[in-house]
Amino acid sequence: MIATTPSGSKQNSGLGFQETILPILIRIFVYCSALYFFSFVTADTDLWGHIIFGKDLWAIKAFQRIDLYSFTALGSEWVNHEWLSELMMAMVYRTFGSPGLLIGKLLVGLSIVYLISKICFHRANSPLVYGIIMVLSVFVMSPGFMIRPQLLTFLFVAYFLYAFHIYLERGKNLLWTLPIIMVVWVNCHGGFLIGLGMFPVVVACEFVTCRLRKRDTRHLRSMLLWFIITEVSVFVNPYGYRLLGFLYETLSVPRGISEWDPVTIPDLSYFRFKLLALLFFVSFFFRNRERRYWEAGIIIIALIYAFMHERHTPIFAVVAAAYLIENISLMARRTGVFEKLRSFSSYAILNAFIFILIVYQLLFTGYKYVRAQGNIIVDPREYPVYAVRFLKENQIKGNILLPFEWGEYAIYKLYPDCRVSIDGRFRTVYPEEVLADHFEAACDEKKLKNLLDKYPADIILGRQNPLYQQLITTQDRYIYVYSDPTSIVFVRDGVFQEDILDSFRKKKLICPDSKALTYFP
Repeated sequence: MIATTPSGSKQNSGLGFQETILPILIRIFVYCSALYFFSFVTADTDLWGHIIFGKDLWAIKAFQRIDLYSFTALGSEWVNHEWLSELMMAMVYRTFGSPGLLIGKLLVGLSIVYLISKICFHRANSPLVYGIIMVLSVFVMSPGFMIRPQLLTFLFVAYFLYAFHIYLERGKNLLWTLPIIMVVWVNCHGGFLIGLGMFPVVVACEFVTCRLRKRDTRHLRSMLLWFIITEVSVFVNPYGYRLLGFLYETLSVPRGISEWDPVTIPDLSYFRFKLLALLFFVSFFFRNRERRYWEAGIIIIALIYAFMHERHTPIFAVVAAAYLIENISLMARRTGVFEKLRSFSSYAILNAFIFILIVYQLLFTGYKYVRAQGNIIVDPREYPVYAVRFLKENQIKGNILLPFEWGEYAIYKLYPDCRVSIDGRFRTVYPEEVLADHFEAACDEKKLKNLLDKYPADIILGRQNPLYQQLITTQDRYIYVYSDPTSIVFVRDGVFQEDILDSFRKKKLICPDSKALTYFP
């Protein structure tokens, strides 16, 4: 028998403590990383629209089925498939202000991390692998974490994944909740199509797996029942079956918006997403006795769409995280890589390092919110903050021709005195011709003039760039009246704006205070 020295006993005791504390620190680190990466305090371009559309919906207690906010599509049908999320956002803002929206966004993010973590803790996992993959996944999700209805799609995807996991692997039936979730989802965001596609993939993959492995298929009967009910529940929306037809038509046409561009492969853009995709490919070919083909099927389809459209990269991170954590943990266990590094000093250094990261993340996140005083920041370098104040303070009214990204900001600030030429509602309101005309005129002087001929506006609110600066000397129909480092304003020459132009010539127009705070709204 070998005697244990007191120093050796202390060493083993210390190692045991370090091993006990490590999983706790890693779990805290994962949630702190979610707070850190999801704590954007800047405004999304469509936030103003979501708030005012929800506010107006609540005011009239009815669906707005036609457009009232633009002059290029005035009276056209408006397929607002985000009405419920806009109503919720408006109610949160009305009750709790900007802090409510920011806290709500963080709660959605933490809920996603919680659901994914629950799946991980039901399976084989290494604390270190869990920490590394979860933080990487959160990092990949983070670009999509602006305050927008898309966040609810991320949350509902995570819940669908959890419900499938808990039924197929734990024997607990939460599938009955999916039709309820789908009724909410279909009225919150067009991403409900993801849930609509996840269920048949799971059913098909599970059926094939049971046949190949000669397993009992009786559990598929319940799945099939809830699958049918969930799929049918998508028709519980103000537009019925027409919503599916509308989304099919609009999504099949290319969009001139950067987040709908494909992810280019032979460069370093979206590096963290590509790293996560590479890890999936490596782990997919790892021989795992508990290989879950239903989960792999969802991940593969999500990966394809992520490479097709940048905006879908967070969805891939949501569905792939738990799968990767299990498989890479098994790979690490088989190779014994962490066992070789097992010592008191290595664990002590690792725990200290994670603790420092936790403190840094909490301090930096807190600093951002304290600096913004709990508000959402509106960057005057990105939005026409002072130009819109100029229009409002001088009571300049009429139809405004402006860039796509500024439309909903102008609606919030200037409607009903002004109507916009375009805004972020995109094809849910605007005919294809209107969209094409605006995008083509964004960098072409001739097409910009054609745009003004085709859609005569009372006001031009343009970006401060050479294209719009040239209008000062080349346009006799529009008179330059204001500019700042971000934007430039022209007013149409004529009787309608005669008083405004007279005040401009006499230098009586009010110029906004450029030092005023730029918090939402």
